[in-house]
This record gives sequence, C-alpha cells and structure tokens, in this order.
Amino acid sequence: MKRRALALLLAAVMVSGLAACGEKPAENKGSEGTAANPSTESSSEAQAPDAEEEKDDYGFSEPVTIKVGLSYAADFEWAEGDSAENNNWVNLYREHNIIPEILYEVDSSQADTKMATAIMSGNYPDIITASPSDFINYAQTGVIADITDVFEEYATDYLKEYLDADSGLSLQNCMVDGRLYGIPMMENSYDSIPMMFIRADWLENLGLEVPKTMEELKEVAHAFTYDDPDQNGVDDTYGLGLDGVDILVNGGGDASAIFAAYNAYPGKDGLAFIEDENGKVTWGGTNAEGMKAGLQLLQDMYNDGSLAKNFITMDSNSIFEETGAGRCGIWFGPMWAAMVPASNAVKADPKAHMIAAPVPTGLGQDQTEIFLSSSLTHVFCVSSKCEHPEALIKLINLSVQKLCYPENDEEFIKYYGSAGGSTGNKASYTVTLAPLKNLDNYRKESAALLSGDTSELNTEQLGDYNNMKGFLDMYNSGEFDVEDPIFSAGISYYTVFGDPQGSYATIDKMIANDAFKLSAYNSFPTDAMAENAATLKKLTVETIVKIITGDPVDSYDSFLETWYALGGEDVIADAQAWSDAN
Repeated sequence: MKRRALALLLAAVMVSGLAACGEKPAENKGSEGTAANPSTESSSEAQAPDAEEEKDDYGFSEPVTIKVGLSYAADFEWAEGDSAENNNWVNLYREHNIIPEILYEVDSSQADTKMATAIMSGNYPDIITASPSDFINYAQTGVIADITDVFEEYATDYLKEYLDADSGLSLQNCMVDGRLYGIPMMENSYDSIPMMFIRADWLENLGLEVPKTMEELKEVAHAFTYDDPDQNGVDDTYGLGLDGVDILVNGGGDASAIFAAYNAYPGKDGLAFIEDENGKVTWGGTNAEGMKAGLQLLQDMYNDGSLAKNFITMDSNSIFEETGAGRCGIWFGPMWAAMVPASNAVKADPKAHMIAAPVPTGLGQDQTEIFLSSSLTHVFCVSSKCEHPEALIKLINLSVQKLCYPENDEEFIKYYGSAGGSTGNKASYTVTLAPLKNLDNYRKESAALLSGDTSELNTEQLGDYNNMKGFLDMYNSGEFDVEDPIFSAGISYYTVFGDPQGSYATIDKMIANDAFKLSAYNSFPTDAMAENAATLKKLTVETIVKIITGDPVDSYDSFLETWYALGGEDVIADAQAWSDAN
C-alpha cells in the first residue's frame, strides 16, 4: 500500500494540452518555459536495437510532421540564438525526422483557454499535456488516442525503467477501461512533504532545543515572541508564521503538518483520503478530535501573540518576507521553503541560521507521520487525429535517454541546460528527469562537502557543490559579500542539500524511519471530487481560520456535518469504491 501511494506521488502532468506528438518531459529549477506538446522523431542516429524488427524507437525513416502548441511562463526568455524554431530540442527532433508545425505560442496563463478553443475547432495539437480531469475527459470524448499497442511496440528499456520508479502505479492510473491513454510525468513525492523550519541561532541565543513535541513548539514560539531571540533589544519578532490565505497549501506557512501531529490529514487540496481504524477509506479531516487538538493549539498561540495576528492576510510570499527579514522564527513547508528566506536573513543578520526538522509530535507518539499525497498531476497524450501516435512514445524515449540516462555530461548539459548556455529542457516538448533526482543529489553532494571528493558528482551536482562550497568558504573566512551571486545561491542550496540539519537531511531521516501516512486513494479525481473539491476546501479553510481566531473549537463538529452534506459523502464513497476495486 505504501508503495502504491509513493508511486502516484511521482507522476505529474502539465495542465494544458501543449503540443504535438510526444517528446520527453523535462524538469527545471526556477521558472519554466513549457512546450505544451512534443513532436515526433525520426530515425537517423538512433537505430532500432533489433535489426530484425526494422523499427526506430527514437524517430522515423521519413519526415513526419507533428502539430504542436507552445506555452511559456510569463518570465520565460529564450537564450541568445534560441527560438521556438531553432534550439537543441527542435534540432534533435528534426534529426529524427520529427518536424514540428507550431500551431500557436501563448503565455501559460492562456494555455488552457487556447487548447479548449483549438479542440472545439477540430484543429488541435498532436501532443497534449493534460491535467488529471482533462485526461479523463479527453479519453472519454475521443480527443486523445489509445496508445496501448504503440507503447508496447516502441517503449525503450530506459522508458520502462523510468516508469517503474513507482512500480508502474502511475502508468496504471493512465489507463481507461483497461487501455493506456497517456504517459505520466514522473516526479518525486518527497520534494513536496512539509517539515518544520526554525531559526537555530535564535534557539542557541535563548538556550533552547529544537522542539520535538507540539507543546515544546508552543513554548519555543512564545520565547521567540517575547524573549528577544535576535538579541537586538527591540520587540520585533514572533514565533509561528502561517499562510492564512490558503492555510492548507504546502508552501511557506503550511498548517496541515500541525494537524498531522494529531493524526488528522485535511490535505493540501482539501481532499486527503486515509484508512481509518476500521480499514475504511475516509477524508483525513474527519478525525474531529485530532483536528480540534490542532486547532486548540493554534488558537492558544494566536491568543498568546506567538502566532502572527495578521496571519489571515499572509500568503507564502508574506511568510518568506517575514522569515527572511528576521521577524518570524518558525514555519512549515516543503524542502525549498528556506531557500529564499535563508539568503535574505543573512543579509539582515550574518549569524542567521535556518534549519529543518521533522514535524513535532502531538500525541506522545515516536514520530509524526506526514501525508504522502499523489503527485499524478500531468499526463502526456497524443491526439486521436494524429496519423503517427507512436510519435509520442518516440519523443518520450528521446527525452528519457537525454535527461535521465545521458551518455555523458556534455549530452546532459546540452539538453538540460546550464547557466549562460542554451535554453535547455525548457524547450523540450515533454519533460522528464529521474524521479528521485533530488534525493540522489543530496546524498552525493552532502558527502562531497564532507570529503572534498567530487569524482562521483554529475554536472548538475557539481554546480550545486561549487555554489555551496563557495558560500561556506566565504562564510567561514568571515569575509563575504551577501550580494555575491555565488554566496547567495550557495546558501540557498545549502539549506536543501548541504546542511546536516537541512531539508533533505530531514527527508532522508523520514524515509529511513518510514514516517509517512499513505494515501488511500491514488488516482485521478472522480466527477464528484472534481465537482465538489473547491467548495469543500473553501469551507474547510474558512472554518479553520475562524476557529483559530476565536470561534469555539467544538464548532468543528457542526462543520463536519455541513462538509458531508455539501458533497463530502459522495467523494468518500468514490474513494472507497476505488480502493475496493484496487
């Protein structure tokens, strides 16, 4: 069961139908320019492994035109010399006789609307990157093609290994009525789990330890608010920062981790499904006693002033601003939630040190189990109008080979990209990287920082290492410029991959201790879920915020009655039906 949940966390799909007949997915650090659809390939350098089959898993013997639609993030810019018609990926496609025909190029905010209009017109991209709900709709309405047979014929061993990162569970969830209609983008579930971030230098100044229980957290937050933890003689700090705008979102200021300490799991989308003590599937927020315990804690901290009084209007950006400016000392979020604050905090106080730690416990248990939610968010599909549906498989074969199993560092850099180099994987029509890449990066980069031996590092890891080493050397010398780009980048990466008390060190310990609550539902949203999710989450968030700021904690019981009546019963029934069938 745990394996199943992890699997689904790994798959991700891009929300809009972007481009043509398939190429491999790529992953980016920073803002992305996403090619909505891939193109087909041809066969030149990549010949079929079995000459008797006379097939090319990477392209075509004659040119094949593939229609694509492209969308890019608002801040995306092509590298010098690159364009939609001329870049390393497009050139690779053409080498394999996959000839892109660009139907449109739009800002990512317009991608969904553009794709919907294109489908209505009957002239839409051959390769589509679909959200879970769109994927089901496209399969049921004939927009996308059944790729069962072409997958069996053309999927390389590399692609199969890539998809087996979660034992094939994400691939299984791309089947409709027993037939395969898409290829999931595999991602790393661990990258999104929440943990606690805290100012270690403030703890040291006050003679305190990292809190291991929620009661200790409450005491530390009080001290951070009233005992001058930064020792500047000014009343300008407080304990806990929460994102009151979306209090369940897993960004900076996530509150779901606090409820997890009491075995309650409302979920970042408001629909986390778990098995109850009787083995039945239920919504993780139906544990009223657990939710009320977490709410009581937060209400007490709000009344005490150790939770920011204006948290209701704070979002993740506000949390990063508060923590980076040295006003807030504790917050919850995923592995990247200290990257920006750490860099800014050192500018305000050179002694600032932000560390990560497991979520404190609330019920006297050995550890808090964090919900491992599904990351099956995007699927690569091929249009039912495409004359060569195998193009999708061939494009993804190319992507997986170049980005997950490159022949050498030069090849990886060419297609992944590097600072000051080509546009890299942002020009790829489908994006793929090894699902557990960041875990591998942490283990190798942290070991290299200790030993000084960089022989086992690939190009990306060496870049992270050089930034972190540069930061450490400057910091330890006592002579550094906080505006130095190496210093700034180095401290950010150090919070994730280098610090022995950093975020991935914490994740690695959680993995070793199996500190996860697995999802009891690991598939695309059903009609009832898609229909009711927004309403149910809005109701949940509003109720949580009202109780923290003064409503009776027991009012959560009446909230649950309303939640069930507004569609909650239906979504739980669907989750149970899926669990029974799987």
